[in-house]
Amino acid sequence: MESMPELSIIVPTLKPKDEVESVARLEQHEFSDYEVLVQSEDSATKARNAGIRRASAEKLVFLDDDSMPVEGYLDRVSDLLEREAVVTGKIIHPRNDVIKRLTSHYDQGSDPRYVTRFWGCNAACRKEVFDDAGMWNEDITWGHEEKELAERILNHYPIYYDPELLVYHAYADSITDYWRKQYELELQTPQLWEMNDVPSSSQYFRTLQTVLNPMNYVGATPKHALVRSGANLMRFAGRAVGMYRQSNDRD
Repeated sequence: MESMPELSIIVPTLKPKDEVESVARLEQHEFSDYEVLVQSEDSATKARNAGIRRASAEKLVFLDDDSMPVEGYLDRVSDLLEREAVVTGKIIHPRNDVIKRLTSHYDQGSDPRYVTRFWGCNAACRKEVFDDAGMWNEDITWGHEEKELAERILNHYPIYYDPELLVYHAYADSITDYWRKQYELELQTPQLWEMNDVPSSSQYFRTLQTVLNPMNYVGATPKHALVRSGANLMRFAGRAVGMYRQSNDRD
């Protein structure tokens, strides 16, 4: 009888398996006691849930198709999951460009500690977590699915952050790609607000506050300020369109 692998690595992607960068990177590592589940469902949340159902291991690792874990990553995550139910690590945008200045949210510090957030490009947990907290919310296709799940998980388990659990992952490939992601992220913010019963008046206030706050247009350099300003306007547009859609859905 074939033994169960130590880790099940779940990767949502529309690429063929032999073109997935994260899979190719893992094949270069010494650790080999794992299976890779490449899932091509039409949203990241559906793909991750399908991977969970297929997984043979009790320890689950979530990576994006362009996540690049450092050597020793799999050994470390396996050891961490012996004592922690949910773990996450540091994420570094690999290029020294203007976008790197805008990804500080990826870095949760230089010391191990318990946190309230994780990202799907670098997260792991024991399978029992989904029995207790529920699966990824498939109504959220992209953008806030990690935040929504983290809030549910925290009702049952702490989330442990280890900065040495390191993945290189490009947040965006260009300035226009960064702006597009800001729009798509905020497009789903009103949906999350509705799920959390945030009053409409508060939603309008938060949306206007985003576009009117002058600090959202300040940058360390003229280019940084330009990119931040464009991103802020795209976030405002995304929220406004998202609120309009939510209003139509209620009607």
